[in-house]
Amino acid sequence: MSGGREMYRRKRKTMPDWVDLALSIGVVSDDDQETTRTKRLMVGVLWVSLPITVLSATQLAFAFDAPVAGLTVASVFVTAAVSLFAVWRWPSTYPNIAHLPVANSIMISAALVVMAGGLLDSAVNAVWGFVAVLAALAVFADRRATFWLWVFIASQIVAAAWASQIEPIYEVTNVEYVAIFNLLVVVVFVYYMMLFYVRQRAFLLTQSDGLLRNILPDEIADRLKTSEDTIADDYEAASILFADIVDFTPMSADMTPSELVALLDDVFSAFDVLVEERGLEKIKTIGDAYMVAAGVPRPREDHAQILCDLALVVRDLVATREFQSRRVTFRIGINSGPVVAGVIGATKFSYDLWGDSVNTASRMESSGTAGEIQITDDTKRLVENEFICEPKGTVEIKGKGPMTVWTLKTTRPQH
Repeated sequence: MSGGREMYRRKRKTMPDWVDLALSIGVVSDDDQETTRTKRLMVGVLWVSLPITVLSATQLAFAFDAPVAGLTVASVFVTAAVSLFAVWRWPSTYPNIAHLPVANSIMISAALVVMAGGLLDSAVNAVWGFVAVLAALAVFADRRATFWLWVFIASQIVAAAWASQIEPIYEVTNVEYVAIFNLLVVVVFVYYMMLFYVRQRAFLLTQSDGLLRNILPDEIADRLKTSEDTIADDYEAASILFADIVDFTPMSADMTPSELVALLDDVFSAFDVLVEERGLEKIKTIGDAYMVAAGVPRPREDHAQILCDLALVVRDLVATREFQSRRVTFRIGINSGPVVAGVIGATKFSYDLWGDSVNTASRMESSGTAGEIQITDDTKRLVENEFICEPKGTVEIKGKGPMTVWTLKTTRPQH
């Protein structure tokens, strides 16, 4: 079966606890998955900017004897610290607090252009303002990011015009090498930022595809993604099994809701494994009932045989195992015949089966005996060479009248 059908496991931790805690200072329980990711990304950038700006400001002020430029760059530290405190103390300030570091970074990049005497003379320092625009795009992803793009463009035009009218305060030595450094650092930053979002997009697509395939058969999920046509197929030969817990209502009367759900999850998860192993299709659970089919949506000649094999394994499993420290007993019914299968629903999809064969399979279960597997004459004729079936006689079936039914006992010995 497809990997999309596998149960999701908790992702293994790949970062130290203190890093995870630092990135999550503004995350609250109400945040959805996308907000949490973007908030953690913004907080991570703010944390990284703290030591970088301290180092840059110190270097400018002392190594390059540019105290004004150093103080200007140091303002990034102040805005980052204020933003981090606001997100931690008042999480509701996100994402509006992001305007502060974005505006600060854009203005500083423009100020340094003026101080150095122009765009090229500043070693293309303007690219750092563009990084702030990309950060705004990551956080806001709407017209607010576009606003900051135009602010960046306007600020650089004003800075270039202003720089042409005054004497530069500082001269950048080895301007070509500094420009190359700025460009390369920004390229690396943009690359990893894009890599983050591409991976996040791939992860979300894989996750949504996996969830879709947990609801629908793989073939149906593929068709649903590529076509808007109604999905409805006729199958001339299929088998349907219904299994229902006997006396479930009185059993559940003395159980808490969590105990009830845990019991059903334990039972039906065990059934799911058996279904997956045989390449069958779980259709749905209906309360304490379980419905599975063979021959849809993948036709197979042994649909009745494989479903009878499943029924025997299920019967023996529940007879010998406890679920949540409780014993349960099932009635199981099987029928074979033509069915219609398709997807219904506009917002919450459901793959289901319809037809007289389905209704009859349900009646086989409801009219059956606890701990036994009741099958129709149609199913018996298909499996009598492989399985031992005992006649049960004629039974009055609701909505069908008298029917010849059989009890599936065991696999027939092969000579």
